[in-house]
Amino acid sequence: MSAIQKLQPKSVWDVFARMSEIPRGSGNETAVMTMFKGWADQRNLAWKQDAVGNLLITIPASKGMEKAKPVLVQGHVDMVCEKNSDTKHDFEKDPIKLLVKGDWVSADGTTLGADNGIGVAMGLAVADQKGLKHPTLECLLTVDEERGLTGAAGIEAGFFSARRMINLDSEEDEALFIGCSGGQDSILVVKNKKAALGKGQVGRKISVKGLLGGHSGLDIHKNRGNAIKILTRCLLAAREQVPFRLASIDGGSMRNAIPREAEAKVAVTEADASLFKKLVDAEAKRIIGQELAGIDDGCVIKVASCKLTHNLGGNCTLRTLGLLDALPNGVLAMSRALPDLVETSSNVGVVKTEGGKVRIVCCSRSSNGSSLAGLTRRHRSLASLLAERCDITQEGGYPGWQPNPASQMVKKTAASYKSVFGQLPELKAIHAGLECGLLTEKYPDLDIVSFGPNITGAHSPDEQVSVSSVQKIFKLFCKTLADLT
Repeated sequence: MSAIQKLQPKSVWDVFARMSEIPRGSGNETAVMTMFKGWADQRNLAWKQDAVGNLLITIPASKGMEKAKPVLVQGHVDMVCEKNSDTKHDFEKDPIKLLVKGDWVSADGTTLGADNGIGVAMGLAVADQKGLKHPTLECLLTVDEERGLTGAAGIEAGFFSARRMINLDSEEDEALFIGCSGGQDSILVVKNKKAALGKGQVGRKISVKGLLGGHSGLDIHKNRGNAIKILTRCLLAAREQVPFRLASIDGGSMRNAIPREAEAKVAVTEADASLFKKLVDAEAKRIIGQELAGIDDGCVIKVASCKLTHNLGGNCTLRTLGLLDALPNGVLAMSRALPDLVETSSNVGVVKTEGGKVRIVCCSRSSNGSSLAGLTRRHRSLASLLAERCDITQEGGYPGWQPNPASQMVKKTAASYKSVFGQLPELKAIHAGLECGLLTEKYPDLDIVSFGPNITGAHSPDEQVSVSSVQKIFKLFCKTLADLT
């Protein structure tokens, strides 16, 4: 018996372990949805799937609860696919290798997928819990949440009947979440051209590694290093004295994850190579010693030789690096309504060289619609400064979920929490996108509460979920369902 199979509640971990066997990165959910349809068939549970791939599995009410109004239980099946640079793992083919250490479950060098796999597992585990009282449950498993909530955006009217809902995509077990931020992605493409190497030019690779990364909403206030921004600063510091040319720049893999690694290749004259390294090293020392100390101590910045066949010609270097430097990143405003809540932020999440072009993806969030509109306009303004040399598209927009402390679902869940744990939970909003905002936009009368177990390091290979917290939240979930008469 594996370590995972020994964990309780067994019904929860059994579902999670089955999910972990199947690759389920955003946009690659077909196989895991096929597994869930088979899982439902084995239990004679009705299911249906919509045009975008979302799956609805119905668990009939327990005896005596048939007249209770149905409850929608919701989570997303896709996961962020991040791994350490020295980890051999193919997210298209390989299962997640689960590790159990003390009270924590993690993965071997990759993201775990507890965000939001453990919530999905809790929702479905009810079907195998004998003696549990609950109304009819409509378990909504959504797709493609991590790339922009497109699964929830594609749900059509009438797909489910419930008008009270439990979202299981939160990550603090002492709180109920009653609101979230809205968001908008900006994709900027800098149109450069390849050029031949100049006489006497040699290649140098600058790499930034060892950063903690994390969720671009939940961790943005922690001032962790952004590998793309750090790399850009080191290059621009050197550019003040050494006229190198950029050949490529790449970093990050998900717009909603703080980039942990980035690298650039540049062409520099052999005579300037030593000074170039000295200048990069000096800027790196300042950043690591003065800005990241005590926050992101694992950062390593190196300069090494590399082979080049070309560089980016003309003004491409300053055009690209200048834009990367100017793009807003980090916390931009704090909430005036709730203490310690980030209101507005932006994350430069991905940069990728594609031939002569450089593509940049930014993820902006705000619980203030006006601020979000102003921030996305700022991205457009920066692109316009490069005129025809930069294209911008803005997609992935989703609305926030406005807090409603007077919600009946919030009140009833808080009462269940107190009944089980002897104290009331905190009521919080989250600086991240939950599918609740999109669902309430389509179903305005939907009454929602969100909760979940303690998860740390989401969207990074450090992701882990607490076993005891899963037990706690599953107990709350079961009690809440029993109380929803």
